[in-house]
Amino acid sequence: MSAPPKTPVTTPQSDHNSARTTHPYSHDSYFEDLQDLYPLSPDVAQVASPDLKADIQDTYHDEVELALGLASGKSANDTAGATDSTDPIAKTAPAAAPATTTTTASTAVAAIPNSTADSHNNEHYEFHYHNSELEHLFADTIVHSGSGHDKDLALKAKLLATLGWRLASCGAETRLIVQSVKKMAHDLGCNSIDMSITRDGILVKLRKGHLVSVEFKEVKHFAINMDSLARLHEICLKVSEGKLRDLQKIFLAIRAVRPRHYNHKHIIFIEAAAGAGFAYLNGGNLAVCISALVGGIVLMFARFAFIKRGFFESFTFMLSAFLGSLTACAVAHFGFDTSTTETILAATATTLLLVPGFPLINGFLDIFKGYVPIGLTRLVIASVLVISAAIGLLTTSYVTHFLAWLF
Repeated sequence: MSAPPKTPVTTPQSDHNSARTTHPYSHDSYFEDLQDLYPLSPDVAQVASPDLKADIQDTYHDEVELALGLASGKSANDTAGATDSTDPIAKTAPAAAPATTTTTASTAVAAIPNSTADSHNNEHYEFHYHNSELEHLFADTIVHSGSGHDKDLALKAKLLATLGWRLASCGAETRLIVQSVKKMAHDLGCNSIDMSITRDGILVKLRKGHLVSVEFKEVKHFAINMDSLARLHEICLKVSEGKLRDLQKIFLAIRAVRPRHYNHKHIIFIEAAAGAGFAYLNGGNLAVCISALVGGIVLMFARFAFIKRGFFESFTFMLSAFLGSLTACAVAHFGFDTSTTETILAATATTLLLVPGFPLINGFLDIFKGYVPIGLTRLVIASVLVISAAIGLLTTSYVTHFLAWLF
């Protein structure tokens, strides 16, 4: 019996370009699949020419081919190993045509990180994981005021963050802050804006194509100033009506809104008169009203003095409530010789000046309108202030009982 004729062994093509011409992906389909993994910015995607698509395909072509080869390499190696162990003649037989497999670019590229070690042994495929020129197309560019990209975008982000910060510092509710900032952003031509409001600050993020500008403003405290709030709302109306369009002028107008403070002496007298009015509405006589008036004067004077010296707000409320209520009790008991019930009424009417009604209302409004986290934060802060004032009043009751027992 004569030996079967020898058939020459076929080797894979080493020409990279010939393998590339037989690749099953067309430019358009490959580009669409690649978009799922590396989305282009809208500006680049709209003007993407066939040459750009071809360049992108060439850049990632080697990676995809390697992944395709590795995906079907296991079954091919197993078949080759079985042939070597069973039939020595089959070593020289022509290789069977590989089965047709359909693999998307997403699956192929996803398999590359798991096959990095095997890629060093393959001389036919050389690729690079990083291509700085093309990665620039798929990445966002952070814009700030000192960069040379889009200074208007950075200024708009800074302007909007400053507006939200001013509104929050003036005591505006969360919904009003969000609506005002987004309305001004729309009036300034910003179509993509993301913002986040917390107790600590306001974050504004603007996007224009692949350019992104982020600005953060810290909110140290939520005060109450209706005058500043009205002036900021007036600036928003001017921008919306087109009367104010220059970004620099808008920013300077917002920064120029400073809180106007009333004379502390007037506030002290007005608050003390309010305490006397509380006592009268709850059935107090002239002696109780005068005691509440004197106690209110001491309370408000102590409050402004402690705030000026930088004490914590809760500690200020506690000390002010203690001093004011103790003064009212002393005036009512030793000055007018009132009964125990009337003395308690004078002290209670004085402490009512410290109830944080505005933060409580804003907290409930934020929760009802869907801004639960910041609404709960407002309520917690207001509750802490109420508890602090209650501790001061409770301390006064213990001190008066001790003095009554002592004398």
